[in-house]
This record gives sequence, C-alpha cells and structure tokens, in this order.
Amino acid sequence: LKVIAAMGLNVKNTTKGFIIDDEIIKLELPRTKVSKTNVLELKDSIREKLDYIDHRYLSLVDLAYDNTANRDFEIQTIDLLINELDFKGVRLGESRKPDGIISYDINGVIIDNKAYSKGYNLPINQADEMIRYIQENQSRDEKINPNKWWENFEEKVMKFNYLFVSSSFIGGFKKNLQHIADRTGINGGAIDVENLLYFAEELKSGRLSYKDSFNKYINDEIKMSLSV
Repeated sequence: LKVIAAMGLNVKNTTKGFIIDDEIIKLELPRTKVSKTNVLELKDSIREKLDYIDHRYLSLVDLAYDNTANRDFEIQTIDLLINELDFKGVRLGESRKPDGIISYDINGVIIDNKAYSKGYNLPINQADEMIRYIQENQSRDEKINPNKWWENFEEKVMKFNYLFVSSSFIGGFKKNLQHIADRTGINGGAIDVENLLYFAEELKSGRLSYKDSFNKYINDEIKMSLSV
C-alpha cells in the first residue's frame, strides 16, 4: 500500500477494504496462464448455457488450451460443425491445406485452428498463410497447388469467408484480420472456443439462422450473446 501511495495514487481505507480513489487510464492487465482449474471453471460456466449442444463438445475447451492438441482440436471443431450442426465440410489439415472447410448452401468458410494455452495473436506469417489459401481457392489453379483442396467445396458454393479458431485472441490480431481482407477482398473473423460453442448453441436452437451467421464475418472477433 505504501508503494502504491508512493506512485502518486490515492489509497483509501473503506468499510469494503482498501480502494484506489483515482482513475487509471490505459491500464491493461496481463493475461495470466490458464490453469487446469481455470479450464474446468470455464467448462462449468459454458455447460450451464448449453441446452441444445451435446455436452461432449465441451472437450473443445480442453483441446483449445493444450499446445500439443492441434490435430485433435481441428478434428473436434469440424465434428461439431458438420455432425452436430447442419454445415457440410471436411477436416483437411495436411501440408499445403487449410485445417478444414465448411459450407451451407452457397456460403463457404476456410478454417484455421490454433491450440494455444496463453492465447493466439495471429502473427503475420500465419495471416499470410490464410491469404495463400484464399488466393488458391480464388484461382483454383492446380499448377499453383496440385493437391486441389478446394474441390472439397460443393460446386454451388460461391461466397467465401475465413475463420480462425483458438482458445482466446490477444495482441494485434485484429490488424492482421483486416490485412487478410485487404489483400483478398474476403471478409473473415476470429472466434474463441467459448464463443464457438455459443455460436453452435444459437444455430442449433434456431435463434440464429445459418444465412445470418455469415453476416458475423466482419474482420473482427466474433462474440456471441446467447438469446435466452
């Protein structure tokens, strides 16, 4: 308390304890490492809000915060989207392919999963990798990429977005989301695992239409407000 006061902050002793009676501008608290206890608490919090989504998908929370679980995180994310929901799609996840794709009617999404215990900041090299996937899908030239991963989209899919899925998003990721859109003309977004499950809940409950779900790709973090 003496150190805080020496910094020039006004400390008061109240019936509720000590408080700082000054407005602190631009103070950003660092994220703490997510422990197993924190993950369990997050899962319990999410569980209470899921009435329509099978609770086995809460395992996505564990995978998202496990740096060694990228492959399983990819598989489980696509499983949620195509087996629990009504998207069509496939997990790709091999060399020179995005982690997965989904589609609904004429709309398609290119997905990149990142399992990070401390949050994902979307570095420029990985933003450029997404740009490459988008441009390959736009040109569909097997000379550029002979594995032709884009053929996994149905022929009727004509409109595209991109999506990053991770435990949480930190740092300057929004700038690089916009960088991708500026380079490709394609809008996308980022969604953390908690909001991914809420996104699924809103779709399965019918409170969010599949058509309207594609309006959420505005080169920003996708945050869901449950309509309960």
